[in-house]
Amino acid sequence: MTKAAVLTAVAIALATSTAIAQDDRAVLARVRLTTDPTIPVGCTRIGLVRDDSIKDLRRKVLKAGGDTALLSFPIEDPEKIDAQVFRCPPHATTPSTTPSHIPPPPAGPPPPPPPSAR
Repeated sequence: MTKAAVLTAVAIALATSTAIAQDDRAVLARVRLTTDPTIPVGCTRIGLVRDDSIKDLRRKVLKAGGDTALLSFPIEDPEKIDAQVFRCPPHATTPSTTPSHIPPPPAGPPPPPPPSAR
C-alpha cells in the first residue's frame, strides 16, 4: 500500500468514527432523565435499570425500549443510580416552551420607561 492510500484510509476511519460518536450522542440525548415523579404520568412503565454512569444508564434505558427515566439514588449504594424506565407518547417527552402556569403577556404595546432621575 502506498503512503497516500494509508493516509486516506486513516482519514476515512477517523471521519466515520466521529460521525458514529455524534450519532451516538444525539440518540442518547433523546433520553429524558428526571427526578420529578409527575413527568412520566401517562407513560408506560417498562422496567428498572441501574448503573453508576449516566451515559451507560441512558444506553440501558434505550436498550430496554424507553425514552424517559425516573431517577432515584439508593441509600445502600450511593455510587449507583436507579432508573425506572418509561416509554412516553411523543407529546409527553417534548418539553413545553412555556409552562402552563405562566399567563400570556398583556395585549398592546409596553408601557413607556420611567422618567430619569436628575
